[in-house]
Formats: sequence, C-alpha cells, structure tokens
Amino acid sequence: MNAPIHAGDIARNLGHAPAVHHMPAKVVKVDPQTKAVVDDLFERLKGIFPAWRQAWPTEAEFNQGKREWIAEFMRAGICSMGQIQMGVRMASQLREKFVPSAGMFVGWCCSPEAFGLPPLDRAYAQAMRNTHPAQAGHARWSHPAIYHAAVAAGYYTLQRLERSLGMKRFEEKYLEQCRKLGRGEALAPAPVAALPEHAGPRTPEVGKAALENIRNRLGGRRG
Repeated sequence: MNAPIHAGDIARNLGHAPAVHHMPAKVVKVDPQTKAVVDDLFERLKGIFPAWRQAWPTEAEFNQGKREWIAEFMRAGICSMGQIQMGVRMASQLREKFVPSAGMFVGWCCSPEAFGLPPLDRAYAQAMRNTHPAQAGHARWSHPAIYHAAVAAGYYTLQRLERSLGMKRFEEKYLEQCRKLGRGEALAPAPVAALPEHAGPRTPEVGKAALENIRNRLGGRRG
C-alpha cells in the first residue's frame, strides 16, 4: 500500500479541521483505502502503547485525536506510507506505555532514516569532518541534505561549539532538510570535491626526460 495519502481528504472525512488550515467547504469523497490508513495507524498505536486510554479515554476523544494527528500530518507534509511506517517502527522501539504527542510522532516520520539518509550521529560526524578548514575544496558529501544542513548550521559555528550543542544545532537543520524531502522538494546538489591538479601532458619526451633525470641523480649508472 504505497500510494500517497491524501491528508486533506482524510481530514475532511474525519470532521472539520482547525480553522488555520482554511479547508475548502466543498465535500470531497474519500476512498476507503485512504481512511483505512488512519484507522490502521491508531489501532497499531493502541497495540504499541498499553496506556493509550490516558490519551483517549472515550470514543469521542479517540476520534478527536485522529483529527489532531491528521492536522499535524498536514502541517508537516506527511504524505506517504513509508514515512508513517518509519514513525510506527520508531514508536515500537520506544518501549513506553503512553502515547506520544502528534508532534513527536511526526518527528519520527521525518527522521533521516525514513529517507534512506545516515542517522544523526553519522551525518554530524561527516559534517564536522567536511567543515574543518583542512577540508576546504576536498570535502565529499554523501547526500545534499547533510551539506545543506551544515551550511545552515554554519561551518564556523559547528567547529566552535561543543559536541552536545553542535549536534543539537545540526540536528535542527538536518531535520529541516528531511521535511523538505518529505514535501517532495528537490535539494540542490552538494558541490563536488576539487580534483588534484593535472600533472601535465604525458608524452614520450616527458618520459625520457624523467628517466634522464633519474640517471643523472644516480651518477649516470644504468643498472
């Protein structure tokens, strides 16, 4: 079930979304598969978090929770099953009793791993290596998201901040790039590392001159 999720349609089907979204008044028919995505997600959350009734004590609050989560999905641009599945996987690893906030779940959906990117610690290590002055003109970036996150965080700032603060700043910018990918935005390519300067033309004359130079340094002996 890899088809995109039409979050706006789901929200209309579940009820009126918050006014900040300015939903059109017209009624939009929602296909059963789309609505089933949300229903399935909440059933899985109930299975993962045994104390889910603390968040949704009644059926009305359970349905209201769906509306709130859909609104959060819309704000974050969550639009694929792959993103939601990543959120569920992260939730399963949490080993907590209580349901997380919608914002926390969206953060899992937009995690680097959801887009096939290196996890935060590896991306931060690459950013620290490539933003060092010694790497100027030689840095190689495994993905544009890491490069743009490093640029947004600031090369100088990353090199000066202690690890905990530097990683926190880089994480903020890295997740911004992940959210862009989640919205389907294309990231500009990272610059290609500079190649070594060409050693010059390779001709028989150049080779003979090099050999002659070696013989001269060895005292004219030919071995």
